[in-house]
Amino acid sequence: MTRRSLVPALILCLVPAAAAGAPTLPEPLSLEQALALADSHPRAQSSTAVAARLPRRHPFYLDCHTLAFGVIDPARGRPLAPLIEPEPAQRLEIMERFFDVLLADLAYSSASEAMAVAYVQLDRARARGELGQTSPLRVSELDAVYEDILQERTVGELGQQWTRALLAQALGRPETLPRDLVTPILPPQPEAPPPLDTLAAAAVGGPAVGARLSPAATAADQQLERLELRQQLAELRLRLLALAAVERKLRSEAAYRDLKLDESRTLYEQEVSADLGYAMSQQTMTRMQEARVGYCRALAWAELNALTGRPVWPAAGSTP
Repeated sequence: MTRRSLVPALILCLVPAAAAGAPTLPEPLSLEQALALADSHPRAQSSTAVAARLPRRHPFYLDCHTLAFGVIDPARGRPLAPLIEPEPAQRLEIMERFFDVLLADLAYSSASEAMAVAYVQLDRARARGELGQTSPLRVSELDAVYEDILQERTVGELGQQWTRALLAQALGRPETLPRDLVTPILPPQPEAPPPLDTLAAAAVGGPAVGARLSPAATAADQQLERLELRQQLAELRLRLLALAAVERKLRSEAAYRDLKLDESRTLYEQEVSADLGYAMSQQTMTRMQEARVGYCRALAWAELNALTGRPVWPAAGSTP
């Protein structure tokens, strides 16, 4: 009825033979295990000039700025690595890539779930069409719906590969695309971020300021870095406040989607309506958005931690 997932086979095609003696990644892979590889990554050891010539790629799903403010600007949703020491910057990169894989898997599951229902609906309509019980227009409509969902599922399969390739690169293990990830338990977070002045005072007194400047940096260089640091702290704080509003909206939407799915399932069983696949997809996408909000909040707090000299993840690094 449905096509078998192509992800395992396609991943194997993309992965070259592992270097002799290279340690393998744990399966399944936890976020803590992934973060432990940050310090050995070339980006954590390369010069600032070389790293600047090879900018990090944007995530596939995790666009936190757009999620928070509804304005498409992927660059503003990413950690500002030039203000952060290389090791915590790489940990932030790994967190972002790890969360992106989890979202890719949710997107694929959503499309697969909807496609299975859409196929059954189309198959029934075709059978009835042959008996003259359903119009060709109705069969064509359901066929178009099925093909649309099938296209989404294909994109989902490719997204799973894309995000895993980016995670493998962030881990310094491009020859081994991670298959199974452990969904992390996000650490508890304050209801609201501290005032900007509190954050700025911690950041200015922390290791981030001046750490990336050359010994020949002028007073103007240091002042500019402090200005940019304060602006980044302000943007992160505002993003957290905006994400809290998104989270409230999604809780309401999730309740509606649950009720809508129950209604669609009843009508589907009564063969009155054919939108069950769509309703299932919408419910799963809402759950995906809820996960995305949680991951974006965790990433924003992790960046605030990095900017103020604390570990980006509770089990990832040194004592604050």
